[in-house]
Amino acid sequence: MINSIVLQPLRNSEYIQFLTDTLNIVLKNDPKALNVSAQYDALRTATDNVEKLFKISQASLVTAEIEALDKRRDDAINGISLQVQSLVYSADPVINQHGKTLSAHLALFGSSIARENYQSETTILRNIVNDWKNKPELQEAVKALNLGNWLNELESANNDFNQAYIKRNEELAAAPTEKLRELRNTTNNLYYKLRTRINSNFDINDGAEPWASTVNLINQHIGNYALLQNRRATTTGVEPPVVS
Repeated sequence: MINSIVLQPLRNSEYIQFLTDTLNIVLKNDPKALNVSAQYDALRTATDNVEKLFKISQASLVTAEIEALDKRRDDAINGISLQVQSLVYSADPVINQHGKTLSAHLALFGSSIARENYQSETTILRNIVNDWKNKPELQEAVKALNLGNWLNELESANNDFNQAYIKRNEELAAAPTEKLRELRNTTNNLYYKLRTRINSNFDINDGAEPWASTVNLINQHIGNYALLQNRRATTTGVEPPVVS
């Protein structure tokens, strides 16, 4: 007979893997021959749905829109940096000095602003824009070097990126925690139905094949996860779950 295991404590990734491995064992031994085709198909569909929802909840914040907006602001800060750097070599002492002023200010934020992670770059660019718009010495340099359009583009690109990033983050934060929990409960019941069906056939057929090898493999599989749960309980000091 198939041993019991508590599914609730399994983390989502572990849960999906447990079910996937169980389904693969059943598939290898032929659901039709095991007389569990309907239960197998139902659990396979539910497991696929859990995995899809889990991937949504864990999805990267990188989308095509966000990537495009990030490139836009990267282009803006890189363009400004290159132009400022070139003006440091100007023969005109006034332009030269203003170039050095802005170059020194940019240097405060590191040499590779565009390579910073999303959140860090957003903050850095916001600080640069605020300083260049509000600190008299920097304001004067921006005006003298005709960098106003560059600065406006940098601010606009950074703001657009941040708004898109926040929106995407909110979508993911609101995504599927409750729905995933509900779907797991439904999938648990489908797993138990498959387990019961295999056990019944195993009993009716006096442990004959293909039920014998299927039960054996699934029990080995369950043993690995039971060991994982026990080790975790030992580490955290939490009592191991009661089987069900």
